[in-house]
Amino acid sequence: MPPTEEIGPWAGDKYHGGFGPTQLLTMDYWSLRERSAELFRTNLYARGLLRRLLTNEINTGLTLEALPDESVLGVPEDSLSDWSEAVENRFNIWARDPDLCDFEGRRTFGEIQRQMRLEALISGDVLVVLDQSRMTGLPRVRIINGAHVCTPLQGIMDPLIREGVEHDSGGRQIAYWVQQADGTIKRVSAYGPRSGRRIAWLVYGTEKRLDDVRGEPILSLVLQSLKEIDRYRDSALRKAVLNSILAMFIQKDEAKPGTLPITGGAIRRNSVSTGDSTNAVRKFNITEHIPGMVIEELQVGERPVPHSTAGTDVNFGPFETAIIDAIAWANEIPPAILKLAFSSNYSASQGEINEFKMYLNKVRNILGESFLQPIYVEWLLSEILRGKVLSPGFLEAWRDPQQYDIWGAWTGSNWSGVVKPSTDALKQANGFAAMVKEGWMTNAQATKELNGSNWRKNIKKLRRENELKAEAMPVQVVEEPAGMPFEEPLEEDNVAIS
Repeated sequence: MPPTEEIGPWAGDKYHGGFGPTQLLTMDYWSLRERSAELFRTNLYARGLLRRLLTNEINTGLTLEALPDESVLGVPEDSLSDWSEAVENRFNIWARDPDLCDFEGRRTFGEIQRQMRLEALISGDVLVVLDQSRMTGLPRVRIINGAHVCTPLQGIMDPLIREGVEHDSGGRQIAYWVQQADGTIKRVSAYGPRSGRRIAWLVYGTEKRLDDVRGEPILSLVLQSLKEIDRYRDSALRKAVLNSILAMFIQKDEAKPGTLPITGGAIRRNSVSTGDSTNAVRKFNITEHIPGMVIEELQVGERPVPHSTAGTDVNFGPFETAIIDAIAWANEIPPAILKLAFSSNYSASQGEINEFKMYLNKVRNILGESFLQPIYVEWLLSEILRGKVLSPGFLEAWRDPQQYDIWGAWTGSNWSGVVKPSTDALKQANGFAAMVKEGWMTNAQATKELNGSNWRKNIKKLRRENELKAEAMPVQVVEEPAGMPFEEPLEEDNVAIS
């Protein structure tokens, strides 16, 4: 340990004790999950943040683009384009049918993605379990809230079981302990004992440290901030309502009998009685008046005094904006996108969109690798085993670890989501057209960046559309009217070319 007089610089303090005491944090995942779930149900800021993320990250669901590597497989270039299109079409059929893709038979694959992402953000992680349907031979996806993954009593002293996750001696996750509806805890293996196929794995909502087993809710860092700003909002609202109830009162400066000018002219009179521990009763008259009422005469020493509205918190708006901006910054979201408040010029808006695209590309890549790709691999393997998709060498590579390259070449894929439209589509399209012309990007890349579609499929559809258009509207050939012979040009109309 460094000498006492040098403990500040050695420990990162600007001056002695400047940082304060160092806290050794132990995660209370249960409290974080429950508080996060509470805020999602009761806090409009928390729900707004999560919905913004879901709408932009998942929207209707990320879509598959099958990308087998033809060079590794040793086949001619572009020879597997039809294979890719057929696989994508078959996968979309499976993804659109809840009975095929959902264990509960209620959600499409896009809805499963959205539900998974929501639970992962709120709870920190979710357990994904694949069930092989006996009727179709295809995998069905089951999503389990991470709160149900917990350590059983018999595993509390087992060093290989941490937070409900069982590891082998090498640190790999091999099983998960899941609490059932009847209170019992069931062990779910990560891989099939006989087939070795993927059965279950955790998907995390946010980044985690290397030694962390479980994920933290995305709201964990801002739980108290969200709670306090919501209280402040309710307080400011209640204060404004109470200030609006009392319009004015009659102030007496002298000890003389009052004239009760307002209650005397009331249209309707109500009374409210209150009592205390001494049983003393006080009675307050409440009156409703015609708008624009005029008080003609007051007793000497009486004067109407308007109720001051200075208690209304006029600084709530800037304070709320500062808190929301900080929350947006912590979660890599431009404040304008989080608040849906677009008031910047084109350059500023485009900069915000570009920054948010970097975040979306990162998140979609993580979701593709950790959630979507394992499901696609199991689905593709099931289709090949059933003889629905022909992929020479795929099954041999599945059983032979030495053929990892063949396996990886067949299972290559990309996952794309809805593209945020540009604020100036023509300007963006012209820019992409120039880059395609110079060879700086491909038509496929430009199409995906512009609207998220597939260029190859677009071309095929356009060719068919043009054929239908030509059949529906054939080109009319204009013929020379009869009786009008061809006239030779005059001499002066001829232009000499030197």
